[in-house]
Amino acid sequence: MKHTFAAATCLAMLPFAAFAEQVTISSPDGATSIVGELLSFDDDTYVLETSIGELRLSREWTTCEGAGCPIVASDLELSIAANAANTSQLLQKLVGGFVSTKGLSGAPTEQSSDTQTRIELADSTGANAAGTVDINVQPIEAGFEQLGAGSVDMFLSTTLVPAAIAEANIANGQVDLRDEARERVIALDAVVPIVHPDNPVRSVSLENLAQIAGGRITNWAELGGDDAPIRMLLPAEGSSLDQALGELVLEPNRIRLRRTAERAESESQAAAAVVEDVNAITVTSLSGRGGGEVLPIRQSCGPLAYASDFAIKAEEYPLSQRVYAYTADEKQEPFKAGFVDYMSSKEAQPLIEELGFVGQTIVTQPVSLQGTRMTSAILSAASADTLGVVQTFARDLATADRLSTTFRFTSASSDLDTKSRTDLERMVAYLNSEEAANREILVIGFSDNVGRYDLNERLALLRATSVKDALIAVPGGGALTDRITTSAYGPLAPVGCNDTANGRESNRRVEVWLR
Repeated sequence: MKHTFAAATCLAMLPFAAFAEQVTISSPDGATSIVGELLSFDDDTYVLETSIGELRLSREWTTCEGAGCPIVASDLELSIAANAANTSQLLQKLVGGFVSTKGLSGAPTEQSSDTQTRIELADSTGANAAGTVDINVQPIEAGFEQLGAGSVDMFLSTTLVPAAIAEANIANGQVDLRDEARERVIALDAVVPIVHPDNPVRSVSLENLAQIAGGRITNWAELGGDDAPIRMLLPAEGSSLDQALGELVLEPNRIRLRRTAERAESESQAAAAVVEDVNAITVTSLSGRGGGEVLPIRQSCGPLAYASDFAIKAEEYPLSQRVYAYTADEKQEPFKAGFVDYMSSKEAQPLIEELGFVGQTIVTQPVSLQGTRMTSAILSAASADTLGVVQTFARDLATADRLSTTFRFTSASSDLDTKSRTDLERMVAYLNSEEAANREILVIGFSDNVGRYDLNERLALLRATSVKDALIAVPGGGALTDRITTSAYGPLAPVGCNDTANGRESNRRVEVWLR
């Protein structure tokens, strides 16, 4: 979308360092355009560095296109829908952080509520209004429908756009929300079962959790706890948590809920009830767990799955969730485009983590903390030959550290998924940083155990090679070429259980290690 600056418009003045971004300055009819780096801007003139030298162009009869264009600070408007109260709170936090980088301030109005929030923007003095940001909480279907219809500029969701909604939008002549240009992962979260801190039960399987929700397990003694009735508080009907419980826990275990089941009015109410009742259990988001004790997931193949930051960053916790930001327009005016970029920026990560979400900053974990992985690798060895491969695996990684970012793929292909494509630049920046300097980069492919071992190993190596090529192709990635080696271990060292669809999907991955 091109943005025209009228002569009477009041502009938010950005610090000089905020410029030096590529923009396109065009005549109003679009017949003439000039591409260059925006060096500076005042009330009258753009100063561009172009291929033919430095140019000064009047703003009165031109338009500016690109994320680096100055922002109009007199009539900024942004309308966003969020799928839950906690994602609404995340948006409010990120809006505040973003507008502060533009010399603006933002404050919710007194009329704002848990489901409807209006943030009024003002200049740095607070004397001049700059615009508004409206945030409303909507069920997933309604949020996507509003986005497709153009009623909101953005929708934050913890699920992918449902295929039926995406196809209905296309049939109605609206945009395809599955287009990768309209989908971005801005944070990570997880669905977690929580209990009172004094509850003696220390873990629960997804099958048991489904049976509790469906009323088939009704006493804690059946799970090794006290002889006391279980009080299960289900999420509010139709909420994003309710849908997640159904898709991730109930449906895979073919369990239906009782009509008489107790439901909480909100996530915060459920979390508070668990803290007050030693016999209660509920599911919340990790970011909304409050003072409840998070139970590890007891997996069918043995290991306990903990909702740790590393496991969620690596998307290996069975109930991990991505927080997606969907936009309707591929090209947006500078204010909206800038906010989209800011949400996944390095500067936004501390704000994301302050609210209990998991950020995407890359962290490391030494092999010494991956004992479960080594156990799984040994157990997954089906012959003496593969046991030898396990020994090679352990020897290769004996002095290595694993990076939390893990690359994943679209179904049955070696094409990186949306998050992994955006992770490439973040990974290259980290690998070129002081933390990773002078260390060998191991790009290692893994697979599920369906099919022949040799074919799985070959597919895993193909995916590892595609990740290496993609890293080198990113600006700055060429400097890593001589440091990267690729290898593959097929189905060895699984991070999920191969007897479930989600577990197999988790196992189809490429890890990055430093040695």
